[in-house]
Amino acid sequence: MDRNQQRNIGILLLIVGAVFYFHSSVYQSYTSHRNDFAHLYLGGYLAERGGNFFDFNLIWNAKNYLRIPTGLNPFVYPPFFAILLIPLSHFSYDGAWTLFFVLSHAAYLSSLALMVRIFRREEESAWLWWGGLMALSACFFPLPKTYSAGQMNTFMLLILCGGWFLWQKKRETAAGAVIGLGAAIKIAPAFLLLYFLWKGRWRAAAGGFAAIGLSILLSYSFFGAEIHRSFLREARQMSYGSSTWSNLPPPFDRFNQHYHVEPHNQAPSALWHRLLSNNPSTQGIADSPSMAKTFSYITALAILAALVWGTKLGLGECRIEEYSLWILGMLLLPSLLWDHYLAQAILPIAAACRLALDGRSRGIVLLSLSIAVMAIPYLHDDPLYKDGWMTLFMSPKLFALLLLGVYFFLNLPHRNADSKFPASDSPSFE
Repeated sequence: MDRNQQRNIGILLLIVGAVFYFHSSVYQSYTSHRNDFAHLYLGGYLAERGGNFFDFNLIWNAKNYLRIPTGLNPFVYPPFFAILLIPLSHFSYDGAWTLFFVLSHAAYLSSLALMVRIFRREEESAWLWWGGLMALSACFFPLPKTYSAGQMNTFMLLILCGGWFLWQKKRETAAGAVIGLGAAIKIAPAFLLLYFLWKGRWRAAAGGFAAIGLSILLSYSFFGAEIHRSFLREARQMSYGSSTWSNLPPPFDRFNQHYHVEPHNQAPSALWHRLLSNNPSTQGIADSPSMAKTFSYITALAILAALVWGTKLGLGECRIEEYSLWILGMLLLPSLLWDHYLAQAILPIAAACRLALDGRSRGIVLLSLSIAVMAIPYLHDDPLYKDGWMTLFMSPKLFALLLLGVYFFLNLPHRNADSKFPASDSPSFE
């Protein structure tokens, strides 16, 4: 297929995809519930005024004072992120939502631009990649979910893409610092710094930990010790089999959180706790929370061991397929994996498509099923899936992520000795 044909197909996909993306992710999402945006706005509002944004009573009173008409969730981010949210509190709630909504889409489109730069070959038309990525965006249900809720996933996707783009350009320290900034906003990206350590890329790891350290110093000087102690207390509640705000007294018990077993939580630990315990969401095959927690830890260790084993060769080199695998680990290991977090999986999906185009197509059927299951809407909270063995079917997005991981494992470099897909250190990749 010559470049003109690629260009024509890409433009066709881009226009069709953009129309559907606008309908589902812009037009419909803007007027949706905004539930998760509320605690971001309140976090910035209280941070500027010296309030403890981890305290339920204070955030509840602020919500009523500002007449925010949504639900209420705990602020579960590092204190540094609250500083970044302060500018939002200078706008009305509706004005801040509009600004955040626009910036969320800008972050996503910037992520797509970086992915085109990362994955396109010289002989390929950029239009083809833009068209393919926009077509995926048009049908990828986690995207309208994240926009409707006012979540941070497109910003995190931009950080993941930016980190690898800088790495590809040989700017290791800057790449690590970008990932460290992501960890200062939301802890999970710190997991990718372990990947840099495992591969012996000390400058990248140092840049990341330096960014985290600076963020802590800044937030500590801004808020003092008590806010950070409150954050640590809340973080300890987010272990397997527990939730923040889980035992609020009446009349606030309607805000009780049970995210560790909520139907939309796709984490492995959620699967085990729904299957092996009786809880507010499901009735499993047994009532043994200790067994569920044990299986959760075993699964986490198995995922970590698989990542270390799969990327043990070529220490000193970093490859996009390995980076993608560790992104999947970053999503799978915590106790919480809302289905809209899968917006961050678009980078690994694009990397997998690049591998397939380069002839590394073992398990291509698994890749196809993975993308399809991640993309489609699903009735997680259907009563059919809330009893006994049927609770397994409440976790389709988890199985899709695992299939994507299997595809990467099947196509790692040492399993494809004849592959022409180079490591990031190779000049031909730029």
